[in-house]
Amino acid sequence: MKLAEAMNTYNPALSEIKRRGYNIKIRLDESQNEIERWIAQKHDLEIIGFNPLSLLGLIIIAEQYGNDWNKVHTEDWYDKILENDEI
Repeated sequence: MKLAEAMNTYNPALSEIKRRGYNIKIRLDESQNEIERWIAQKHDLEIIGFNPLSLLGLIIIAEQYGNDWNKVHTEDWYDKILENDEI
C-alpha cells in the first residue's frame, strides 16, 4: 500500500477525529475565501491545525502525552532524518 497526503485523505481524517469525540470547526481568512485553520474541540481541549491531517496528528500527540506533551523526552528523529535522509 502507498498512501500520500492529498485532499482525498481529509475525510477519513475528519471521520477519525469525529469518532474520537471532537467537534470540528474552521477559521476563515479575512477575505472569508480560504480556510486559515482547522480546530478540534473536546471538553477543555482545543487543537489547531493547518489541515485535517495535521489536526489528527496533533490530536494523537495530545491524547498520547497529555498537557505535558512538550516535556516528554523523545528521540530527536527530525534532525536524525535530516542528517541521514532516512533511518
